[in-house]
Amino acid sequence: MRRLSEFDAELLSVRFRNMLHIPQDVSFPVKDALEQLGILTVFRPLSDSSYGMSIKTAEGLRFMLVSSNTTIGRQHFTIGHELYHLFFDENPQPHMCGTDGKAPTEQSADMFASNLLLPRVGLLAMLPEDFPASKKLDLAMVVKMEQKFQVSRQALLFRLKRLGIIDESQLQSLLLSPTRDAAQRRGYDVALYEKGNEGLVIGDYGSLATDLFETGRISEGHYNELINVLTNV
Repeated sequence: MRRLSEFDAELLSVRFRNMLHIPQDVSFPVKDALEQLGILTVFRPLSDSSYGMSIKTAEGLRFMLVSSNTTIGRQHFTIGHELYHLFFDENPQPHMCGTDGKAPTEQSADMFASNLLLPRVGLLAMLPEDFPASKKLDLAMVVKMEQKFQVSRQALLFRLKRLGIIDESQLQSLLLSPTRDAAQRRGYDVALYEKGNEGLVIGDYGSLATDLFETGRISEGHYNELINVLTNV
């Protein structure tokens, strides 16, 4: 499977937002979207190399697991990534998405998440009036952007680089700049940069596990594992 182009990823994300009646210049309300889409989602600690996973059954049931060991900003990107697998992946296979391996479908999921969470029109609207002349964003604007769209510093900077708003030198410099402290000094809530949501369940997780087992989609052993996930969060 070929990797999505930037244009294709943006087109999918625009259509996805339109389907959910979410404007193109606001942050993507991940939890509200999961509930609206009927995706049963569990937040629990995973290994450092695992961000999350998703499962879509032949009957159309959708499940998502998100690592609560990562920051809230990273969790939002994981959710965007898994939404691609659940709605646009031509051959979705249950697997753990993490730091290792960048197959074309994983790169496509990352591209979709980036466009979904950081819409072009919303970012361009935030650029200062003197930007065409200065061609440089200061740390204050970067913090303001990541707070508005509720994403990690890394996700924002790579998106800005692909849009041509910053260059490689600015990318590397801003990656080394403070995150939590820079936001706190400017009066922002720092929860975005911290871990959280451990134990949160969106949707009727127990019913999904039971349905998967009773319809023969998973084994009894796998069913017990899923129930253990629920009882241990």
